[in-house]
Amino acid sequence: MAHSFKVYISDGKEYFEYSNGQKTTKKSFAFSQSLMDILYLDIWSYSELFERMGKALYSLYSVKDLKLVDEIKDDLNTLSKVHVYFEFLRLEWLDKLEQAEKQAFQDILNLLPRKKLTHIPMNISTAQRQLIALWNHVLDILSPDDPIQKKMADYYSLKRDRSPGSPNVFEFHPLRMSFETVDAMTFTEVLYPKSIYDIIEFFVRECIKLEVRFRVCKHCNQFFALTGHINTEYCDRPFDSTGRTCKEMGALRLWEKKKADTPALKAYSKAYKKRFAWIKYGKITKEAFYEWAEKAREKRELCLKGSMTLEEFKAWLED
Repeated sequence: MAHSFKVYISDGKEYFEYSNGQKTTKKSFAFSQSLMDILYLDIWSYSELFERMGKALYSLYSVKDLKLVDEIKDDLNTLSKVHVYFEFLRLEWLDKLEQAEKQAFQDILNLLPRKKLTHIPMNISTAQRQLIALWNHVLDILSPDDPIQKKMADYYSLKRDRSPGSPNVFEFHPLRMSFETVDAMTFTEVLYPKSIYDIIEFFVRECIKLEVRFRVCKHCNQFFALTGHINTEYCDRPFDSTGRTCKEMGALRLWEKKKADTPALKAYSKAYKKRFAWIKYGKITKEAFYEWAEKAREKRELCLKGSMTLEEFKAWLED
């Protein structure tokens, strides 16, 4: 490739470093983030884009029109913004397209294999199913409490015994690896991928070698790495347009449940919402509301500790 692309892990982060010959770009993410993002990517929502590139390539075989090349490049640029793995795909195909132009589109069928693009959604969808199965049996914190290496051996032995070549089994292949300096402090393994599937496999291997444990988030129902407390139940993925994460939504859900189960909290919440609404209608100033809220929290704590009865607390709130 005239363009370069390499992947490595350093200090608990994953790095993607690529160059177009003039400018070098370096991106980093928390370890396993890119893999989890591709695992749950709705790849079929981009099927139309892949089909459009396939049709443009098919026309290019006979027409040799540079406008078709530009259309493919535009779609590749769009795709590269979806996920960092597709940045490699963009650079790979930019090289192919540039080489085709230099050769005046000779031997174009071999140089620009259309199915390598159009089959990507199907191949990624298959890999997603395979990896979910692998995670469920091996890396899920709730899977049998055996060494990960034993679970890997058992899982692959069982799958191959039942159905050789089963599409449910994620297959591992040789990778193009180097061992080199990546910065002033780090000498590590570096992947020079030949395809986006190499990048996926690289991070799957690392998760297994490092014996990273995962859990299904109780809010979004997606796997996330347990990098902190092993009993963490919610991930840090953004959940809604306001930027709230599953962890924040989980805390809110727990608060709502606790509030529903605790009469003092329920009474406080009801009174708080009522008086907060008064600000809008001019029944109370913001200053007076926040002064009341501070006193209400003090009374709430007294009630929770048993220093004030629930009836006394409710009477104070209504006063």
